[in-house]
Amino acid sequence: YVIVGQRGQGKTTLLRKLKIEVEKDEQLSAFLLPVKFSEEQYNIRGLCRFWEEVADYLQTYYEALFDGVYDAIEGHFDDEDYPKKCFDYLEKILISKNKKLLLLVDNIDDFFSKLNREEQHRLREVLLTSASFIIVGGSTKMFEQQYDYSKPFYEFFKIIRLESLSFDEVAALLRALGDQRESEKIEHIINNAPQRIEALRQITGGVPRTMIMLFNIFVEDNGNAFDDLMRILDEVTPLYKDRMESMPPVLQELAHTIALNWDGMSTKEIAKKTRMPSKVVSAQLKQLEKYQMIEARSVGKNKIYLIKERFFNIWYLMRYGRKKERARVEWLVKFLLSWYAPDELKEKAKHFSKMLQNDKDGGLNVNYVFYMGEALSFTGSLSLHEEHELKNSIRKYLSAHSPARLKDISKSDKELLEQVEELREEKALKLLIDSKRESQEILLKKAQVMNNLGIDHMIQGEYDESEEYYLKAIEYGDIYALNNLGVLYAKQQIYDKAEEYYLKAIESGDTGALRNLGILYAEQQAYAKAEEYYLKAIESGDTGALNSLSWLYFRQAIKGDEALSFVEKSYQEHPQYHNTHTYAVVLLWQEVFEQSYEKFLECLEYDEASEAEEDTTIYLMLLMAKGQYYKAKAFMELPEYELKERYKPLWYALMTLMREEFPSEILKMGGELKETVDEVLTRIEEMRKQYALT
Repeated sequence: YVIVGQRGQGKTTLLRKLKIEVEKDEQLSAFLLPVKFSEEQYNIRGLCRFWEEVADYLQTYYEALFDGVYDAIEGHFDDEDYPKKCFDYLEKILISKNKKLLLLVDNIDDFFSKLNREEQHRLREVLLTSASFIIVGGSTKMFEQQYDYSKPFYEFFKIIRLESLSFDEVAALLRALGDQRESEKIEHIINNAPQRIEALRQITGGVPRTMIMLFNIFVEDNGNAFDDLMRILDEVTPLYKDRMESMPPVLQELAHTIALNWDGMSTKEIAKKTRMPSKVVSAQLKQLEKYQMIEARSVGKNKIYLIKERFFNIWYLMRYGRKKERARVEWLVKFLLSWYAPDELKEKAKHFSKMLQNDKDGGLNVNYVFYMGEALSFTGSLSLHEEHELKNSIRKYLSAHSPARLKDISKSDKELLEQVEELREEKALKLLIDSKRESQEILLKKAQVMNNLGIDHMIQGEYDESEEYYLKAIEYGDIYALNNLGVLYAKQQIYDKAEEYYLKAIESGDTGALRNLGILYAEQQAYAKAEEYYLKAIESGDTGALNSLSWLYFRQAIKGDEALSFVEKSYQEHPQYHNTHTYAVVLLWQEVFEQSYEKFLECLEYDEASEAEEDTTIYLMLLMAKGQYYKAKAFMELPEYELKERYKPLWYALMTLMREEFPSEILKMGGELKETVDEVLTRIEEMRKQYALT
């Protein structure tokens, strides 16, 4: 038997488990003796030396039975035919003792590589004819003796493949690892946040060793995810650096190129990156496989190469990735942070900012400050104000301790929005209050300023303060604050209050609340009511409601002609990002392809398109659902938009649909994307049926 699995998947543990269970079993242990070799057998350079090591093991670990057995075999060293008969000497002793051996050989592929062809044939003969032992090996890969017809061991061993742990197996492993305190937290996660279990399974590829390394991050209550991750990466650095440094320089360069690419690469792509001839690269890649650094996926005569251990690849990107590779590292940081609840992330952000403020001497790792700050800002758990303040803290710290990194900090959401002059409004309100004047004009101005302050605080995510200002503005008679208060409650998903204030605003004559009420009903899937208020908004002259109603029809896949008519009017009235996007989608739904393509390209030119991932995703999936594969491919390969890079699950879903034309492309997909790609393909099939024209 040969157990095949990648590093960290449990091969060595299984071999040790076999040894322990045989020793514990009364029936088996009466005649079967386990012989467990270490992972590295540097002194075994041939088959005869292997049998001598078995004899030495028996003499050492089973001294009562085999005292002097190695010495007895050693007495035959000078025999002329000793290399051929060394096993015979050992077997005679085993038969005399009425014992059999269970040989447990880790890295059995390395062992076979040390045997010449004659020795391999001799071992095969022994395996076929002798009843004195069973051999169970472990290997990180399928070795050529098993699948090469010309080799002595072609299809000789029974292969047991170790697959990635399933969801239930991961949960069981976590339960086994945790102490009493951790076990309670683990059970809470399993029962209330199973997506975190699945996230852990995906990032580790279901490999137990990597899960154990990340276990403390998974269950920790007060630790810092990035800090812990860096600690783990530091712990594995000596091991991983040794793996790199043990290789010749040319292999190091190839491994570096493949690791930075993350996705699979063809020989031609690697040759282009390294500026080496393809033939040289091809020969060196075979050597790199022998170092178990990469794996090759074959399609015909072509091969795609990836770093074999994904966590090693993550380590490499974190340590050596260039700036343009940042996105391939940030997903990991954001993923780790997603293990925490939003309120926990808020606390972490506060703690992080205080830590920056208190570190006057610049003792913090600059990379830690940059990556942790960026990750926290992108979690979506902070209000606009909190996120902006976090960025200011990072900038202030880096300005003092590492000015060169300032340019790498992304803008805060607040900086990207149209700014509201808050200080001016507050000063105006203070002046009006201090004046103690109560004229109608003064009261109306107070209401307007309070409404504006309510808007300011709502934008910043300070909802309690916003509500307070809106209520005061309403008290002073500002009817527009009614609609704004409805928007505030809608943001917090307090739907009954949002509906109440929208209706009050409509009764007070604010027609702008008609569309907002329609949006509220649409969010609750009360489509008939949403349609009713969109139509009322259109009647009142709200051209924006034309686009909203068109999108409502699209969501339900009804009234295609009306949807097209409404969005066309909205677009002609005032073209902007949202109605351009809706126009492109509805045209595609109605299979007006050329015009749809034109509007989609127009849509991509808007600044909003770079942030509206869901909008782009919907269009590209609908494009595939309509069978327009080549057009989807053309769009995604436009260099100016980088859609192929930004929407990898969509790209690999498309390549799955076009696998006959591009069979090697899908092989570049990392295993961590498979489930996401499958979900995309399922949604495309649903859209194909939902938006088919009758």
